[in-house]
Amino acid sequence: MARQSAGHRRGRSALLGLGLLALTPFLAAQAQPVAAGKLAQVRILATGGTIAGVGTANSASYRSGNLTVAELIASLPGVETIASISAEQIANVGSANIDEAIWRKLLARVLAADADPDVSGIVITHGTDTMEETAFFLSLLVPASKPVVVVGAMRPATAVAADGPQNMLDAVRVAIAPAARGRGAMVVINDTIFAPLSVTKVDVHAMQAFAAPARGPIGHVLTPVPVFYSAATPRAPAFNLESAALPKVAIVHAYAGLRGDDVRAAAQGARGVIIAGVGAGNFSRNAGEAVKELTARGIPVVRTPRQGIGDIWRDDAVAGVGGEDALGTIAGRELTPAKARILLMLALQTPRSRGELQAIFDSLGTTSP
Repeated sequence: MARQSAGHRRGRSALLGLGLLALTPFLAAQAQPVAAGKLAQVRILATGGTIAGVGTANSASYRSGNLTVAELIASLPGVETIASISAEQIANVGSANIDEAIWRKLLARVLAADADPDVSGIVITHGTDTMEETAFFLSLLVPASKPVVVVGAMRPATAVAADGPQNMLDAVRVAIAPAARGRGAMVVINDTIFAPLSVTKVDVHAMQAFAAPARGPIGHVLTPVPVFYSAATPRAPAFNLESAALPKVAIVHAYAGLRGDDVRAAAQGARGVIIAGVGAGNFSRNAGEAVKELTARGIPVVRTPRQGIGDIWRDDAVAGVGGEDALGTIAGRELTPAKARILLMLALQTPRSRGELQAIFDSLGTTSP
């Protein structure tokens, strides 16, 4: 069992089993905003995940995406004194099953809530496996005006010390915080607030599963009032999501002795390729020949680090193969392979040159010059 954080020692988690005993009246009314005077309204959009998982208290096994959004809200002690809640069930799946169709539906509902003058902020419950991807996707497409807080849990709702209820309460507090306005999408988990660009899941089981190794978190929720470490820097959405399906972008995971045929096979039918390279985005000479073939055909190839940490600069040379210009590749900057894939898919909705794509990665793949 993971050691409990200070937040859990404060007795902040509620046992879901107790909350579910009083579910019936809430289920009948959950579709309507909770009557709470002049409290700020928060729209909760649920997609499933471990936070909605159900198992037995003495086992590590559980089924993710099981509880409804109504049941999740019913487990939040005192939420009615914090905010007025309205809710929608977008999906109820483990986050490995989050796909473009769910992203599109989720984005549409986020934009609708953003346009609703009665809504102060948006909370999205999500599985942790791809939470950082959904947060990054939304960060590129939604206005920064209202907070959009993606939240998950490392333990299912039926665990003895479930972290979901506290994480959700923290997310609601962030969603209504004046200091959160102008920040757009964020991730909140384990008392901590992260930016989508830099957050990543670093442990498969531990409560402290999320970190931003290169930049650190942007704030914390250790009291009812969230604290941010710097001022908000609002920016307009970088892209619109067009009606056509997003272009296919493949990811090739590099390893010692990566063969060019492996690259070619992965690239079949793809409009772009992400190399999860060794070291600073490196790959073998044999793979480099396949990469040059792809870029010569106009297929963008983006170099990223397979470890997901570090800034891949444009002038980094690929050991024994050549620099960016010799390969025709694009430097992925600070993005993990999965996030680089999202950025390239959105960018390729419009035909762009290699130089234009590099400028996009330099602008949206890092906060460094």
